[in-house]
Amino acid sequence: MEQQYFSRRNHAIDLLRAMVMVLMVFVNDLWRISSYPRWMGHAAVGEDFLGLSDIVFPCFLFVVGMSIPYALEGRYAKGKGTMSTLRHILTRSLALIVMGVFLVNTESGMSPDALMPNTVYKLFLLVAFFLIWNYKSYKVLQVAGVALLLFLALIFKDPADGYLSARWWGILGLIGWSYLFCALTYLFTRARLKYIVGVWVALLLVNILLTPLREGISTSESGLLFGLPKLNFLSDFTEALHVGNGHTQLLTMGGVMLSVISMKMDRMKLSTKALAALGAIVVLLSGTWLTRQLWIIDKISGTLPWVLVSSAIAVGMYAILSWLVSIRRAGWLSFLKPAGTATLTCYLMPHLLYSFMTIFGFSTPAWMNEGIVGIISCICFSLLCLFLTWLLGKIGLKLKI
Repeated sequence: MEQQYFSRRNHAIDLLRAMVMVLMVFVNDLWRISSYPRWMGHAAVGEDFLGLSDIVFPCFLFVVGMSIPYALEGRYAKGKGTMSTLRHILTRSLALIVMGVFLVNTESGMSPDALMPNTVYKLFLLVAFFLIWNYKSYKVLQVAGVALLLFLALIFKDPADGYLSARWWGILGLIGWSYLFCALTYLFTRARLKYIVGVWVALLLVNILLTPLREGISTSESGLLFGLPKLNFLSDFTEALHVGNGHTQLLTMGGVMLSVISMKMDRMKLSTKALAALGAIVVLLSGTWLTRQLWIIDKISGTLPWVLVSSAIAVGMYAILSWLVSIRRAGWLSFLKPAGTATLTCYLMPHLLYSFMTIFGFSTPAWMNEGIVGIISCICFSLLCLFLTWLLGKIGLKLKI
């Protein structure tokens, strides 16, 4: 039953992935706007606040988790074995981590005496990505891409004369580590819900134990529940597994869990599914309220209230899109399709455009970077990235890992 269900294309997941990716491009472009509503931005470090920009990444992690059963069961349905699937998981995770590390290093800029300026370096970096991971790439092009990537790693030098390093993993790197953990989990559990729920609960406990409480609640120096020291065996273990306090894996496993539950409810009435989705949202929001008594809503720290409210939003969005698809009323969203099927290309498109704009000295007028006009320009930029993603796909340029 699992292979038969997951071998079907889930257009609601594609639409959710596309919507979240376009929204990610939009909020990532807000940096150039001088003024916009506070609710659109990120919360400050340590601030108990949830902005639009704070829910995009967790929703994307949730979608990554929802896609895992479809991707892995699809391989099994095609006759791929466990070892082949394991290699697929490892190479896919490595690709995301490598791209994440390279992109993070370019954020600091390049040293004046580096071999090339930062914008040119980033363009060569994107060329290397497409040579290696374009879905129609030939072996010789992939080898050339790897050689170019190694060359770029060797010549990198930041303004402080630092060399290429894993400063932090970046968005793609965090997705890669989370995907690795959750895909391996599914590889061993398959669609056995009790084990998936068990892993989700274990991650929940890790988050509870390793996330600092609200200021003033804990009397311990670490601020952790039960007065645990900041450095303890559990934190050492989770850091070694690149899990941290478990917030990214918790979100991704939530997506895995939703897909498996949806599979088990496949033959139920639409009204029953709607009630189940509503019930899940109520439980998640109730959990948000309860846990907020102990932790703030904080994306940076990956607190439990932030995880739960983000999961509730993702479940709600998916439920609405799934309903629209089931009644054949989702056609008006088809323009978003390129961001759902060529998601990585769409994510990298702003990096490509920013580099070209810098090289050719192009910048938007000041009046286009303020208030409502600035927000509209960010929307237009997002749609431009969507269109260029579609255009590159038409000529055979689409990243696929």
